Amino acid sequence: DEEESVTLQIRDYGPGIPEKQLERVFSPFVRLEPSRSRHTGGSGLGLGIAKHIVRAHGGNIQLANHAEQGLIVTLTLPRQETITGL
Repeated sequence: DEEESVTLQIRDYGPGIPEKQLERVFSPFVRLEPSRSRHTGGSGLGLGIAKHIVRAHGGNIQLANHAEQGLIVTLTLPRQETITGL
């Protein structure tokens, strides 16, 4: 929590993502687990949509592997000016 922005970090305890794939997973239709059926496992659009929405609001989303295990998602959004008189 900072004066001009708010940062949220989410960590999971899964296998993480190969370093070379960390940015690629934001591209449309990229799925890192090919064994899952497209009918039940999604189409690889979620992270791309999330990044687009966050950037449209002036923020940023980043992925990083945790040193021990899992993935850390860092979401930073700017604070909005308070609108008075409404």
